[in-house]
Amino acid sequence: MTDRAIFNRRYTSYTPGTTQVWLVNGAGVATSSASTLSFTAGDDLIQGEVVYVSGTYVLPASTASGTAPEAWAAIGVTAEAASTSSPVTVILDDIAVISSGNLIHQTALTPGQYYYVSSETGKLTSATAPSGITTSAGYAALTVVGLALSNSELHVEVGEPVTLT
Repeated sequence: MTDRAIFNRRYTSYTPGTTQVWLVNGAGVATSSASTLSFTAGDDLIQGEVVYVSGTYVLPASTASGTAPEAWAAIGVTAEAASTSSPVTVILDDIAVISSGNLIHQTALTPGQYYYVSSETGKLTSATAPSGITTSAGYAALTVVGLALSNSELHVEVGEPVTLT
């Protein structure tokens, strides 16, 4: 497949060996063209938790001040609950079901609203203004996770973290 652009992100095809992957925005971040992938849970995870990759594990993502920058780089949302060291499917680019346990300051998604990795590990927060999250206090970065399609469905389209200064 040739290079492609989706949602203002440029994807470049790359095949190391026999597995096709995509480089996102030419930044050297390798990702699969699949909408879901299976990983090993590095912690107990609930369904709908926002995660990042560390080594061979996925862990709850967070953009809190003082959090290691790799935790800001979410890759997707868990499709099901998993206990530590168990396999878990992660939704990279598809529709994820989100419950109130996955949100802070809300009980349901607001359709048409973008959602970001929160300062609470594994959870989502909504943008409160067109410019994004208005409270920089307690946040080290902004990482968009997706757009709410309904009060319980999020179209996952993870963006690159933007460092707040």
